[in-house]
Amino acid sequence: MKEDLYSIKMRSTRNTKHISGAERIILEKDMGLSVKQLITRALGHSKGKSDFINIKIQNIVKQDIEYINPLDIRTVITNDYFEGRECALKALKKNGLSAETSHLVFNMLKECRTMRGAILFEINSRERLEADKKRGVRVTNIDWSFNVKQELDKALARANLNNSHVKEAVALASKVCSAPGIIAELCWSDDPDYTAGYVASKDLGYMRITKLKPFGSNNGGRVFCFDSSKASIEKCIEYLQEKITLVNRVPVINNNICYSQFFSV
Repeated sequence: MKEDLYSIKMRSTRNTKHISGAERIILEKDMGLSVKQLITRALGHSKGKSDFINIKIQNIVKQDIEYINPLDIRTVITNDYFEGRECALKALKKNGLSAETSHLVFNMLKECRTMRGAILFEINSRERLEADKKRGVRVTNIDWSFNVKQELDKALARANLNNSHVKEAVALASKVCSAPGIIAELCWSDDPDYTAGYVASKDLGYMRITKLKPFGSNNGGRVFCFDSSKASIEKCIEYLQEKITLVNRVPVINNNICYSQFFSV
């Protein structure tokens, strides 16, 4: 008899402010270890020790799972976050955003702080579409298939990228860019000691930029760029928040491209 799959979601706060959130889709035998790892993460976060931790565990119906391919990874090395943001702006323009719209996306993210979810931005009307602007749109029910996790760890370790930031971000970005109407994502972390960020799209893949914010800044989050001419907002949000999604292969990794070379390749 095949073992059941479970979704485990963790959310933690300190003084009611969001500290950490993470989730796993795992086999039943791995449940205890996964819960322990998520609790350890909430208690040892760079933003502070959580004083409230919520763990939710739910059985998954395997017939409901959608398997998707990952975005391939490429790392662009930038000397500072000014160069990094210039690189990201060019990447957004490559995905069809105007210069003005790209700058609006950046300005929203520069002011973003302690949101549990992401900003959902309509690129034509230039409006935010989240029903709750403080919470944003929370992408859930996403992980790497357990069949590829060991191979994934080895591939990322060879590229010196085997950490939770990269693994979770690539899985999430792969789901986001599979959602109806999404054309690109811009993200950098609100963790004060993590300066890398990314632009993601179906065409560019997961373009990781080594410096995209100042060290020590706790401003950060995600902006999903949505085109309402391609899909309904209801279908997009339903996919992001409800569809159970597993990434089913290891991405191609093209590491350490110099910024000066990137847009000529």
